[in-house]
Amino acid sequence: MQTTQIAEAETLTDEEIAALTADAPAEEGMIEGTAPEAFCPTDAGGVDWVLRKIAAARAEAKLIRENMEAMARACERDAEHLEWKYGGALQTWLQAELKDGKRKSKTLPHGVIGYRTKPAGVSITDPAAALAWAKDNLPAAVVEALDRKALADRLLDTGKALPFAALQSAEEVFYIR
Repeated sequence: MQTTQIAEAETLTDEEIAALTADAPAEEGMIEGTAPEAFCPTDAGGVDWVLRKIAAARAEAKLIRENMEAMARACERDAEHLEWKYGGALQTWLQAELKDGKRKSKTLPHGVIGYRTKPAGVSITDPAAALAWAKDNLPAAVVEALDRKALADRLLDTGKALPFAALQSAEEVFYIR
């Protein structure tokens, strides 16, 4: 009996492989005399089977991303809680460890704790007032921005070619969704 190697310690028999591919379309969507590994859609049923598989894979990827994001958020909450609960004790311990004043941090197997100098900065609390002040007092701080969508809409409406833009005609493109 022939087997297919899956992992170092795990193999599948031909019967197990057939069971895993059992939902492949019947013979009408397959080329005669081919194994499921050589499947090629030849009719609407076969094409629909491939599209279903693609949709299922994308749905699974989305679910995995959502689960991964939820798990990451839970880990971040745990980390924030631990920092809140033990942050003071960690800071006290670090101060005792760094009492010689030569270093500002301590490296341990699972991370680094220390002190760093946070640079001075500005937080804009009223953007409209800041913009008005900058227009009068610091014009270099005011930046113009191009609305690309409005420009594209205008150029497509007029059909006018300009030296700074290339018009792209509509075209049919193949996609799988």
